[in-house]
Amino acid sequence: MTGMLFLNGDRPDIIFPNGKFYGGLHCGDCFKVYRNKWVNVRLEFEEGWILIHNGQKLEINYGEYVDL
Repeated sequence: MTGMLFLNGDRPDIIFPNGKFYGGLHCGDCFKVYRNKWVNVRLEFEEGWILIHNGQKLEINYGEYVDL
């Protein structure tokens, strides 16, 4: 399912085209984010929420398309 990543309170979440929410993402959740191509990532929290791809930290860009 493809949706859009957004910050819902203090936790990242996904909103789908039908208006429903995923229900909040948690540390360790894995999904794909679209950055000119689909990239596999894992959500983690350090000083804030980050994405991990192949061991590298990526900044979260809310409003990006994600796929579960």
